[in-house]
Amino acid sequence: MKTDISEVFGFLRNNLKSLASSVIPLWHPLGFVSCVIGQAPSSYVARVHYWPPGERRVKNPDWPIHTHTYALRSLVLAGDVRDIQYRVEPGDQWCVYSVNYYDGGSEIVKTLEEVDATTVVDEIRTAGIQYEVRRGIYHQTLVAQEHSAVTLVLLTDHCSEAPRVLGSKAAAKYPYDRVPFHHGRFWGAVGEAVECHQATRRS
Repeated sequence: MKTDISEVFGFLRNNLKSLASSVIPLWHPLGFVSCVIGQAPSSYVARVHYWPPGERRVKNPDWPIHTHTYALRSLVLAGDVRDIQYRVEPGDQWCVYSVNYYDGGSEIVKTLEEVDATTVVDEIRTAGIQYEVRRGIYHQTLVAQEHSAVTLVLLTDHCSEAPRVLGSKAAAKYPYDRVPFHHGRFWGAVGEAVECHQATRRS
């Protein structure tokens, strides 16, 4: 059972070739590329996230503040990511949307809940840094458009509630189809990031 992110990094490092030959990276609604590299449904999911330089494919509309139905631990393998976390309370700044999943995609559906959001964490996480986002916390992760980054993400402590997204008071629902990203570019960037992280650990 892989529940420690250092173990997951070892798995990624030792199985890069087989993962690259069998696992397809997909664009995520939040504009980065995501790839599941391992999972045990009752305990954990391990993913690699990649922000390609100069390219993002965000959902329309682009509402990046969201929650997860799991605890998230992220290890930055390459680049810098900006971690912003929020506290929310009843208000009228944002409408809360619920995320529904279907085969090949997802959609966000407006709820009756409205909230205000206040920033409580705003940190740049550099290569080699680990950080956490607790389950149910509203947050977003930003990488400058012209830059790239690779993170290894471990998801644990899952619950059955739907994720939430903060958006404006617009239409009732928005779909998003998850389309594949260039296989060679993704795994080439991940391989370089793994090598750099490994070299940093040795130095």
